Amino acid sequence: MSSSGETTEVTLLLKRWREGDEGAYDQVVDSVYKRLLAIASSLASHDRHNINPAALVNEAYMRLRQLQRMEWKSRHHFFAFAATQMRRILIEHARRRLAGKREGQWERVPLTAQLAWTELPEPAILDLDAALELLAKSDPELVRLVELRYLMGYSVAELGELMHLSEATVDRRLRFARAWLNARLSGTGE
Repeated sequence: MSSSGETTEVTLLLKRWREGDEGAYDQVVDSVYKRLLAIASSLASHDRHNINPAALVNEAYMRLRQLQRMEWKSRHHFFAFAATQMRRILIEHARRRLAGKREGQWERVPLTAQLAWTELPEPAILDLDAALELLAKSDPELVRLVELRYLMGYSVAELGELMHLSEATVDRRLRFARAWLNARLSGTGE
């Protein structure tokens, strides 16, 4: 991911921003923009819905900027929140495009190890989001793992370090999440 010094620098910048230093936010943007743009570009490389990677990152940043007083714990916390914001933007994009076109039925969505959000048909994106919201009610940490792994591109090793879990535990929890989401989306896990 990054060196420890870079991680510490971003964490300190996030703290300064929270304390009211507007210039620190600009430095955070400069420090992490390329990584978020690369992630958004990866999402958009399979885009069927005309999602511009730069627009996705910029919209996420606009939302993050409104949260100046957020208690950022670390660079990883910031990335996790950014992942959630990008997921929300994709969901809102799908909802706008489908307004008035959907009858509310669930669509079967096979989940692969990649969970390529923009490859899914828009109704499936909404179904996946609803399933993640349901899972978050019982296990928000598991949803965070899913977002960090499949939206932000963290490796299993990085997630283990970040979440203070063994790689085997991270892998087992992600397999459980995929199975649970597949069952929910296929209609067998209701």
